[in-house]
Amino acid sequence: MSEMRPKISLISIIYDVEKYLPQAIESMQAQTYDNLEIILVAGEGKKQTKDVEICRSYASKDPRIKVVVTPAKGTGDARNKGLDAVTGDYIGFVDGDDWAEPDMFEKLYENLRSHDARVSVCGKYSEYDDRSEADLQKELRVMTPSECFEMMLKGTGFFFHCWDKLFEASLFDGVRFPDDRYLEDRYVIGGVLKAAGRVVYDTVPLYHYRVRGNSLSRVKDMAEHNVDADTVFCEMACGEDASLADLADSFLLYDHLTCIQNYLLYFRGRETDSPHMQERYREHLKYVKDIGRRLGGNKEIGRSLRIKRYMALYAPQLLAAVTRRHVEQLAQTNKFQ
Repeated sequence: MSEMRPKISLISIIYDVEKYLPQAIESMQAQTYDNLEIILVAGEGKKQTKDVEICRSYASKDPRIKVVVTPAKGTGDARNKGLDAVTGDYIGFVDGDDWAEPDMFEKLYENLRSHDARVSVCGKYSEYDDRSEADLQKELRVMTPSECFEMMLKGTGFFFHCWDKLFEASLFDGVRFPDDRYLEDRYVIGGVLKAAGRVVYDTVPLYHYRVRGNSLSRVKDMAEHNVDADTVFCEMACGEDASLADLADSFLLYDHLTCIQNYLLYFRGRETDSPHMQERYREHLKYVKDIGRRLGGNKEIGRSLRIKRYMALYAPQLLAAVTRRHVEQLAQTNKFQ
């Protein structure tokens, strides 16, 4: 009889996803890796959904499934509840509106063991209503934390998400996701990768990420949260490797300019404007102005960002007009896709 392999704990965060939930759960049940526990963290909120009922129905037929029912306090709190329930040696995540290929965690585990890494990462499919887009295929890489951070800042590979990775469980000892902020994984994953020391990245797509809602609306709603989370990440990344400073400046300049564009387009002079938004706008302008002293030798900041910066400081009405035209073109393109 072969020796039992280490246990992998899969955490699924579930809230208002009953339409997609069976596919997510069944994709975890169908994993070829043979020693799993499946932790379904179901949030109970004001919306009356069947999420908890669906989870309990699957758990009644599969002893590998645990159901954790918790008040809906956000994704960070739910991830922490999932971590508290883990008994496995490794941890993976499958969100309740996504799904995994049957061999996803088999392959992630094999890569992790073969390359003596503590985190294993795969590629993804982005699932739209009318199409599926796979990540660009590249050679497998074994990476240091600094190399991971450089790739994240450049946007040339994986990002901060939990769901495309398999983690050694001990990396989460003493780690908590913030429960009072959006983009909770951005505050945590960088530190986990830093602690891991060695990461293996195989771009073969094994995870199906469902893209829900309007992408333009998401950018508008999340831009301010991006700045807050990315500032924390960039400070940590540059603390690990000071040579990443120019990339971090480019990364954050893009974030701040996006917030300025959003303010000019959706808030300035409208009923939605407020003293808080005006103060945030001034903070973004200050960052954009102050970075000027570091622009000269920074080859990571391209021509487009430099032009937008100039318009933000000296021609905001022009920037608003250019942004409006760009948004209208994107909306028209999306309409016919």
